[in-house]
Amino acid sequence: MGLFSRFSKKKASDEELDRAAAAEEADEESSIRGTAVDDSVAEEDDDAEVDAGSSADEDDEDDDEALLRKSAPFDRAEKGPFDASEDYPELNRLDLGALKVPVVDGMQVRLDTDDSQRVLAVTLIHDGGGVQLQAFATPRSEGLWNTVRRQLATGIADQGGETSELHTALGKELSALVPAKTEDGRPTKRAMRFAGVDGPRWFVRAVFSGKAVTEDEVRAELSALVRGVVVDRGNEAMAPRELIVLTPPQVDPAEESEDDSDEDLNPFERGPEITEIR
Repeated sequence: MGLFSRFSKKKASDEELDRAAAAEEADEESSIRGTAVDDSVAEEDDDAEVDAGSSADEDDEDDDEALLRKSAPFDRAEKGPFDASEDYPELNRLDLGALKVPVVDGMQVRLDTDDSQRVLAVTLIHDGGGVQLQAFATPRSEGLWNTVRRQLATGIADQGGETSELHTALGKELSALVPAKTEDGRPTKRAMRFAGVDGPRWFVRAVFSGKAVTEDEVRAELSALVRGVVVDRGNEAMAPRELIVLTPPQVDPAEESEDDSDEDLNPFERGPEITEIR
C-alpha cells in the first residue's frame, strides 16, 4: 500500500523505485520469517498437547496398577491372617473349611446363610461388638482390597453416607457412617469399619460393627481374632472375586440339643443376609 500510494502522487525516480522495491522485499522477508515462527510455535503447541495426553494415559495406567496391588499388613505372614500353607500359631479355632477362625470364652459365632443354607459369611460377636468375615478368590499376583475399598466409598457416598480412610494394624481401613433406619423408621446413620487383607490367591473382608467401632478395647480383641484367622483357599480353579462358600462345622448331636435349649446362646443361629454396598 505504501508503494502504490507514492506512485499515485507523483512520478518516482529510479532511486526511489529501487528503495521502494528493497523495502518491499524486506517486508516480504519479515512476513515470511514471522510465518515460520508462528508455524514453529503451533507445532510446539501440538507436541505439548500430545505430551499432555500421553501423561494422562500414563497416570490412568499407574492408577489401574495401584488398584491391583495387594494390600495387607506388612507383617501379615508373621501375625496373620495366615494362609494354610504358612506357619501359624496353634489356637483354639473353629473349622469352617475355607476359614478357620479363633474362638474365645464368651464369644458367639453366627453363620450368615442364603436361602439355600449356603454359608456366605461368619460373624464373631464379643463384648457388644461384632466382625463379619468373608473370603474371596483372587489371582496370585493381584489384590482386591484397593478396588473394593474405592467401590465401597463410592457406594456409601451415593447413598448419602460418609467415609474416611484409616491406617491401622490391619492395613488400610474404611471408616463409614452408613445410612440406616431406627426401629420406628426414622433415618439415622450407623457407624461401621471395613477392613480387607489380600493374601496368596485370596482376599478376606472384615466388617466391624457395634462396640467394635466405638470402643478401642473391644475393637482390639476382635482385630486380634481377625489376625488369627487361617485361610484355606484350596487348589480348585475359581474366578477372581468369587465368594468362597464356608462349610458348617461338625456339631456333636448332644451339644446341638443343649444349644437348642437356650436360643440366645446358639452360636449357629441363622443371621441376617449379607448386604453388599455397591
